[in-house]
Amino acid sequence: MSPTGEITRIVIADDHPVVMLGVRALLKGLGNVEVVAEANSGGELLSVLGSEPCDLLITDFSMPYEDGSGDGLSLLKRLRRDHPKLPIIVLTMVHNPALTRGMLAAGVNGLVGKVAMMKELLLAIGAVLNGRTYICEAMREHVADWSAAPPESGTDPAVLSQREAEVVRLYAQGLTVTQIAEHLHRSVKTVSQQKNDAMRKLGVTSNTQLFEYARAYGLL
Repeated sequence: MSPTGEITRIVIADDHPVVMLGVRALLKGLGNVEVVAEANSGGELLSVLGSEPCDLLITDFSMPYEDGSGDGLSLLKRLRRDHPKLPIIVLTMVHNPALTRGMLAAGVNGLVGKVAMMKELLLAIGAVLNGRTYICEAMREHVADWSAAPPESGTDPAVLSQREAEVVRLYAQGLTVTQIAEHLHRSVKTVSQQKNDAMRKLGVTSNTQLFEYARAYGLL
């Protein structure tokens, strides 16, 4: 599948055996492709890439990383720092506009939802190996109103004010709006507005998505 007809060496990483099996099955039908290594955690992936040359990485977003958490953005930033030219396709169950933009800002080349893997992974591989960015159909709406020129790699694509970030962090830690207001010595109305403003800026529509954002950006 390499544009030059050479063997494309692929590393795949996911901590779910069923997903790994599915990816291997899809790749098996391709010509000129070889899975040269597999990993089931962020640490193992970094080790593999340090010793095994490859042409493409297909990786999960939420694998265990340094502290056992699934801090996907930290891992992606590390991967891009250590391997600046390696094409990276991310498989994910996350459906969060802020994190979609965060993954692109971290320098990934392709994004595919796991529910669409059978339909779109091969399309993503073809696009990425030909130097294009691929975003699966379900995630395109997340970046439809985003600038065509993404922010500097590794930066937060949706900048919150310090007060908004404080509210998001405390809310994600389990405090209610009333408790946050008491803790920060603000009115309930002000805290509620800051939470709503943060969600609007991030493009998230649920408390679950807000928690995902807080975890991924280290606000917890």
